[in-house]
Amino acid sequence: MGTGARVPPGGRGDAGKGGAIVAKQKILVIDDDPYWHRLLGRIFAGYEVFSAVTCAEGVDKAAFHRPDCILLDFHLDDGDAVLVCSELRKNEAVKGIPVIVVSSDPAAEIIAYAECRARCFILKGTRSFLTLPDIVAEVLATPGELGAEGAQP
Repeated sequence: MGTGARVPPGGRGDAGKGGAIVAKQKILVIDDDPYWHRLLGRIFAGYEVFSAVTCAEGVDKAAFHRPDCILLDFHLDDGDAVLVCSELRKNEAVKGIPVIVVSSDPAAEIIAYAECRARCFILKGTRSFLTLPDIVAEVLATPGELGAEGAQP
């Protein structure tokens, strides 16, 4: 998938009712695993997907692309989800973007909710591939700021 956006050939969005172009919702994937990027690019083919491999790149891309949702790996080479979420909360333009923390570390779940104020935590594995699209759709359908009371699915 690379670090660019996945947009279907021929445009920025899909034709809605009456032929109007409807902008695709944007997802930012912040993860240091290239296989995870490729897999999520396929799973979320109906979205505009951007990717970053470090905390710093993820924070920059969030500010630039203003995604509708962020899928954030908990452990990254230059920091962790706590650092990313802390930086996002400092920026008025992106502090309300819902974050879903994904990790292969089950111990990260409590920190994801308590310190990152994540909307959801997903343990990486076979089941996550099946449930992640529904969870993202639910998070996107439920507006609210990072860690909004009652916003976790």
